[in-house]
Amino acid sequence: MVFDEASQIRVADAVGAMGRGTSVVVVGDSKQMPPTSFAEISSDAGSDGDAEISVVEDMESILSECVEARVPRQWLSWHYRSQDESLIAFSNQQYYDSKLSSFPGPSHGAANAGVRGHGVNFVRVDGQFHRSGPSKVLRTNPVEAAAVVAEIRRRFDADPAGTPSVGVVTFNLQQRALIEGLLRDTEDPRIVAALDEDSEGLFVKNLENVQGDERDVILFSTGFSKNDKGYLPLNFGPLNRSGGERRLNVAVTRARRQVMVFSSFNPADLRSEETSSIGIKHLRSYLDLAEQGTAALPYDGRRAASIDLHREEIADALRDRGFVIATDVGLSDFKVDISVAVPDNPNRPLMAVLLDSPAWAARRTAGDRDGLPRDVLTRMMRWPSVQRVWLPAWLADSEAVLDRLELSLREAAGEVPEELTAEPDTLVIAGPGNLDEAHPADADESFTDILGTLPLFEEIRKPLATLSSERVDAGVQLYEPWTVQRFGSTDILDSLHSRRSIAAVRDVIGVVVAAEGPVHKDRLAKLVCAAFGLNKVNGSRANSVLRLVEPSVHVIDDDGFVWDATVDRRAWKVFRPNDAEIVRKPEHISVVELRNAMVNIVSTTGGIAVDELHRETIQTFGGKRRTAGITARLNQGVQHAVDTGHLELRGDTVRLVT
Repeated sequence: MVFDEASQIRVADAVGAMGRGTSVVVVGDSKQMPPTSFAEISSDAGSDGDAEISVVEDMESILSECVEARVPRQWLSWHYRSQDESLIAFSNQQYYDSKLSSFPGPSHGAANAGVRGHGVNFVRVDGQFHRSGPSKVLRTNPVEAAAVVAEIRRRFDADPAGTPSVGVVTFNLQQRALIEGLLRDTEDPRIVAALDEDSEGLFVKNLENVQGDERDVILFSTGFSKNDKGYLPLNFGPLNRSGGERRLNVAVTRARRQVMVFSSFNPADLRSEETSSIGIKHLRSYLDLAEQGTAALPYDGRRAASIDLHREEIADALRDRGFVIATDVGLSDFKVDISVAVPDNPNRPLMAVLLDSPAWAARRTAGDRDGLPRDVLTRMMRWPSVQRVWLPAWLADSEAVLDRLELSLREAAGEVPEELTAEPDTLVIAGPGNLDEAHPADADESFTDILGTLPLFEEIRKPLATLSSERVDAGVQLYEPWTVQRFGSTDILDSLHSRRSIAAVRDVIGVVVAAEGPVHKDRLAKLVCAAFGLNKVNGSRANSVLRLVEPSVHVIDDDGFVWDATVDRRAWKVFRPNDAEIVRKPEHISVVELRNAMVNIVSTTGGIAVDELHRETIQTFGGKRRTAGITARLNQGVQHAVDTGHLELRGDTVRLVT
């Protein structure tokens, strides 16, 4: 028997079920919302004059009761909801004693407040909170509400094919009602439908009832403003009450990618030193974070930078090769040892380098050391490249390690210099000897490092061309949809009998396949038509475009995907995760790419249930829910992996074929 969100479950509501169970797991967070006390019946001890009767008062929740009863506890310390560390850094410091281990992304903090922004953003508006007046506007801030609605409309306009994952949180019911009313008054059918959906879509809730929800983006409306006398009253409703800080914690941890705080006052206007309310004091700290970035976090909320001479030696060597380096990157106790960017774009790191440091050795399981971090950094945090450097490999041949890192970085940047892919006749093995068993051979580790563990490695030779091919063909490449460019007018599509029009369309086919291949034929036809100014494509129009696919140049496979004819589909090992804001239909992902992602997932787990593999795969490609159609497509990916000899099913468990 499992009780989830146990901080909201009263003891009286739980003990009966617990008594009927054989075992119980109670899961919850004592720093989140307690059970509601609305309409509770209270009783007084000795109500009939019987002084001998006494009632022992329950704790506030079954979670608190279990803690008080000293039921054995396990602390879940890994946090991987937030795709930007700054989203959890405030709560980690204020509520969780900095015990949560979060994962750094390629960038963190408020880069911008756009529809593809991330982190915690502060948006100052010139609104006025109506503390008196007509009931229509009483206790609302219409200007701030209009700004929130405009931001939502902007996000829907930027995503015409999908439904943005957005939630709105307000401090009071009146502001919530105003914003929802304005959204419905837009008469935009997509917005209204998103409001009415129960699944991932659009919600508008007040502070009291948002627990359990999460969205990619949360828009936070503070609502309040200075009064007529020019100062900001310190009455913030639920935040002023005892435990108000728990409500703030719930609200500010609902976002996966971005929080936008809309406020009609500056953080400095909130005179938190004049109140004893912890909730108000924490709100001031959070607003400072939103306005100033993570630099506003108190120093003691972050682990001091560690001194690691091995890390600095590698970092200096990479700097000498012309790359932009940052070390000890992160806002929690988990750090990316070295972050690497290219000089042309120094603010966009492309590679995370992880070392076998003392912090690595201190993690108690192989999964915590090597499985989970790499998996999350690659598939959830969207690092284009994540590489391991083992100390024995570095000591044996530092230049070979640097060459490998540079090659990986160039691949992530989309450029592989000829000098890094030169093909001498043989690969000379000069391994470091027996590696410590605590250093598992990583899939991306150099061939030299792996063979160095073999007794007869001197006899092994392998052409570097083969090794280079394996490295380039296998791995993760961030999916980037082709940006439609105009190649001509619709007249081209209307005259496909002419050689000039045929050549123009085939040119665009080549451009799209080069950018997105393998690309589904329906999407290819749509993009090609869009390049000539036609945005609505019927079946006959699509067929007229697809008939121009030249078999000698491009191949349409049995799955309906168009490939460059020079690509060996059997050996192609790439899969392309995409950001959550990029809508990519599962049926528009080749079964070959699904297979490759699944093989990667299974390889990091050793074995995984089919349902769990489905969930992990859809998350890899930015999805959040599974319909019957999506599940069917995922099953096709599993079947393809089985048919091609990559995976095998043992009961309900999927394993690598050995």
